[in-house]
Amino acid sequence: MDQTRDTTTQPAPTDETPGRRWVVPAGRRLVVLSLALAVVTAGSLWVTLQTASSAEKAGDGVRRTDITSLTDRMPALAIGRTAVWYSGWMDGQKAADEPVPTWMDAVVTLPEGRAADLASAYSTAPATRSPEVVDDLAGDVPTGELQSSVALDNALSTPYWHASAYLSVETDEIVLVVEGRHSAR
Repeated sequence: MDQTRDTTTQPAPTDETPGRRWVVPAGRRLVVLSLALAVVTAGSLWVTLQTASSAEKAGDGVRRTDITSLTDRMPALAIGRTAVWYSGWMDGQKAADEPVPTWMDAVVTLPEGRAADLASAYSTAPATRSPEVVDDLAGDVPTGELQSSVALDNALSTPYWHASAYLSVETDEIVLVVEGRHSAR
C-alpha cells in the first residue's frame, strides 16, 4: 500500500477565496466586543455627566429678557429677535466660586423663516428627548415637534459654553440648554 503524503502547500485563505471567511478566535472576539461595549458605555456616561438635570441647577430665579447679555456669551444668537432666559450655577457651587460651572436655559425667538433655514443648514431631525430646562422656563418652551442635531449644537457652542439646541420650525424659536464656564477675568 502506497502511503505518500501530499506535501503541496495550500494558499492561505483570503477574503477573496470562495467559501472561506475570516475567522476571529473566540478570545479575541470577546476582547473586541468588550472594548466596543466599554466605548459605548463611556460615551453614554459622558453625555449623562455633561447634561445637568434641571434639579441640579441653582440660580437667583430672575427672568431675563435682555438678549444682549445672552449674545455676549454666545455670539451666534445675534440672529435672535427676543429671548427669555434664566441662568445660575450648578448645585453645590456658589456664585463667588470663579470660574464656576454655570448654566443658561433660554427660549430665543428668531426672525420669520429663520428656523427652517437653520433646520436645513444643520440637517436637524426630530429630537429624541425634551430639553431639560428649569421649571420657570418650561411654560415658554414651544409645544409640538422640536428638531436637533449635533451640527446645530456645535454651531451655537463656544469654547466656554456648550449648547444643546432644540429648534421649533413651527414657531421660529430655539430652546437652549447651555452649560459651561465663565471665561477667566
